[in-house]
Amino acid sequence: MVRCQKTAKVLLLMLLVLMLSALVLTGCQSQPVDQSANPPAPVGEKEPGTAMGSATVEGFPPPASHAIEGRENCGTCHNEGVGGAPKTPHPELTVCRQCHV
Repeated sequence: MVRCQKTAKVLLLMLLVLMLSALVLTGCQSQPVDQSANPPAPVGEKEPGTAMGSATVEGFPPPASHAIEGRENCGTCHNEGVGGAPKTPHPELTVCRQCHV
């Protein structure tokens, strides 16, 4: 009887480990990123009409493509596309340099 209880506990423990392993493995799968709307520029290549190159890393927002000094209020140009600036798809986010470094 004692041996049967030990076997049941071992089987239950193995089942628990298997279930946790499956949960961890499925949770680590990356989601596909739709880059058709905004494809990244090649690393180190200058974009036309900008003073600086645009080094991008997949999955991260693009860096600012121009000098920031004297232009700290990004929304002035990017909320409405003033002077050909690309319009932001998320004007409700106002701390731009938190993500775009």
